[in-house]
Amino acid sequence: MIRIPVFLLLLLTVLTCSKNESENTKVIPLNGTWQFLASNDTTEEEALKASFSEWDTIQVPGNWDTRARYSEYVGKGYYQRDFTLPKNWKGKQIRLKFDAVYETAKVWLNGNELGEHVGGYTPFEFNITNKVDFNKENSVVVMVDNTYKRGAWWAWGGISRNVSLIANQDVRIVYQHITSVPSFEKNVVDFTIKYKIENNGNALASTKIYSEIEGVHKDSVSLTVEKASTTVSYLKFKKSLSDIELWHFNSPNLYELNSSVSINNNIVDAASDKFGIRKFEVRGEQFFLNNEAVRMNGINRVHDHPDYGNTEPDDLVLRDMLDIKSIGCNFSRLMHAPLSENLLKVCDSIGFLLVEEIPVWGDDDPQAFPDNPLTKKWIKEMIERDYNHPSVVAWSVGNELRENDSITATWPEKKMTKNQYDYANAMLDYVEELDPSRLKTYVTITSYRKGEIGSEPYEKVDFISMNSYGNAVEFAKITNEKFPGKPIFISEIGLKQIGGEANSQLPEKLVQYIKDLKDLPYVTGVSVWSYNDYRSNYRGTPKSGFREWGIVNEKRDRKIAYNELKILYKYWDVED
Repeated sequence: MIRIPVFLLLLLTVLTCSKNESENTKVIPLNGTWQFLASNDTTEEEALKASFSEWDTIQVPGNWDTRARYSEYVGKGYYQRDFTLPKNWKGKQIRLKFDAVYETAKVWLNGNELGEHVGGYTPFEFNITNKVDFNKENSVVVMVDNTYKRGAWWAWGGISRNVSLIANQDVRIVYQHITSVPSFEKNVVDFTIKYKIENNGNALASTKIYSEIEGVHKDSVSLTVEKASTTVSYLKFKKSLSDIELWHFNSPNLYELNSSVSINNNIVDAASDKFGIRKFEVRGEQFFLNNEAVRMNGINRVHDHPDYGNTEPDDLVLRDMLDIKSIGCNFSRLMHAPLSENLLKVCDSIGFLLVEEIPVWGDDDPQAFPDNPLTKKWIKEMIERDYNHPSVVAWSVGNELRENDSITATWPEKKMTKNQYDYANAMLDYVEELDPSRLKTYVTITSYRKGEIGSEPYEKVDFISMNSYGNAVEFAKITNEKFPGKPIFISEIGLKQIGGEANSQLPEKLVQYIKDLKDLPYVTGVSVWSYNDYRSNYRGTPKSGFREWGIVNEKRDRKIAYNELKILYKYWDVED
């Protein structure tokens, strides 16, 4: 494993520390030791009445499958923890927030159900103001179920991200989303800040929002928020492009937006978000970053480590992404699920471009039907959480949707079903509604088979993401012939698992395919599957229990393939 230089350790500290609490917002982490019961036989009623001290203990955040006794356990896990609240929190709005739980969570406070969340990678919260007791300990119980599984990655179970108690005034900033669009013809940057403000009070609130981007702009906007409601407001302004430092993979400059909400000149809430100013767009069959054509390569990375599961510590994420960058990678859809926030912050800081995707995958995905409210919730939660990250340049609504084997027996005959096609079309429309500032795509493995215009949502994507586990050059040519005029990014390329040994090498044919793809002007880059070996119980997994596609193994020990890929990507040249 590579060592992190001291200056990068300092960078890591800056990137991953939580933002300062405002005077009116307080946070109590609920991370640490929780009581834990893994049982598919215990009913919810029995769990709520149990003697929690008799249960096992477990660390939150984390995954139960990293522990030997639960390494193969699939099903329901019950978590419990007591907490007390400071007396000075009385009169405040109090929320219980989970940054991610895999995959279904049901939460109770003092025996009363708060609600349920389905989806393992995005945050959710409950307002518990009227349900907490200031005079004694409160008990929170969480039922977590990891039965639901997609894809070949391991369905790591548990409360995998932070848990927090948060206290605010009645009026708070739910989010601030900043969009900054450079115009190179007009030499201006158009800024739009979208504020979502919530009023939990019993009276109308007349507020003023103050915003500042240090060294760039100060402004304010007045806003009236009805009682027990939320309101959206916009602040728009322009700045000279000549005065702005753009975000680029070679120079990832970040700005900071600081905002506060005041009532009668008293600040009631504040927010701070880092962002970058860049323009990533499609012109014809090319990607352009900040008005320059770019061809960028990448490698896929699975959130997986035998010691940490998918609750990956900051130093591991930083090491991996710096290592990936050093190979010559700048762009990838790393994997098939929303990424962790610590990884996004690292990508912002080092200049790595990302496509984020929700976990709708394969030939039998039950979520692939039009206007699915659950997938809409997943994409909305992801976009709202990750909107300000400059590293995120596109959203993907699914991966390798195709007919299953009971419908069409042979791979060459594969195409998307009507339900899958309608799903992708509807979801792409929804993404456009939520975030018109970024590109849209889905990942195809049928475009070069039986996919045709009318059975692939070609018209609504900004670029084609294509996976290939065969003759990628031929597949790209066929895709371009059938679906012309748009860039093709090879979002996954591979031929076979290369093996888990140190002497494992890239297949010779794969190396030649990657070289030959450089000659196709509409191919904007390739992403090799994968950076790391990862735990799996998917068909074809070796006896090791890890899918051995990686150029490093599950512990990040390098294989011969690592240096082979590094040399190969030098051949491509990032800025072709």
